[in-house]
Amino acid sequence: MYYIVGPDERPNGYVHLSESRQWVPWLVRNIPTALDPDVRRRLNSNLKHLLVGLELKSALISGHRRREPGQRNVLFEPYFQNLISEFCVAAFSVIEGLGAAHWLDAQGADGGTGPQVYRRQWKPTLCLVYDPDGVHGLGDTVDQIFEVRDRLHQDRLGARGEIDWHAMSYERAFRPAACAIRTLLLRHPDLVPEDTNLTNEPD
Repeated sequence: MYYIVGPDERPNGYVHLSESRQWVPWLVRNIPTALDPDVRRRLNSNLKHLLVGLELKSALISGHRRREPGQRNVLFEPYFQNLISEFCVAAFSVIEGLGAAHWLDAQGADGGTGPQVYRRQWKPTLCLVYDPDGVHGLGDTVDQIFEVRDRLHQDRLGARGEIDWHAMSYERAFRPAACAIRTLLLRHPDLVPEDTNLTNEPD
């Protein structure tokens, strides 16, 4: 059995790093206030739950990756790859949500009419807000995450150059997604939950 905490720290109930409500202060400062109140409320609710889910996935993925020689696997290998895939999908959802919100704000729109915001629109705005100097490579990591997320589609199998799961590795998929999320959290870092593992740098 694998636990996120050590044996002496295990509570009687469930284990968590931070609760969804602890992400609210950071999200409040990162979701533009000019958006429609209902749009802000729904985006806040969506993203806080995604961020908590990312913490759990990151703990399991990193635990499996960093196990000592001779130590039993934390995860059955297909689970490891599935969790990496799920981490990338959830990370992309957080990134897309914030990118679209900031694009709408930059256009003077509040999102209340439900317009679709395309990646070609929100990605430059996201990079301008969270990585204006390009020192963290946010644009590149977003592209890598998108490539992994797109492998959910199985409608053109003959066009694939390799087996999908080869792309679901720690290096090719988890690292870029984790780095992208960490870059977002550099904005207003004082409001990020203290116990989160999403600020850890992948090895």
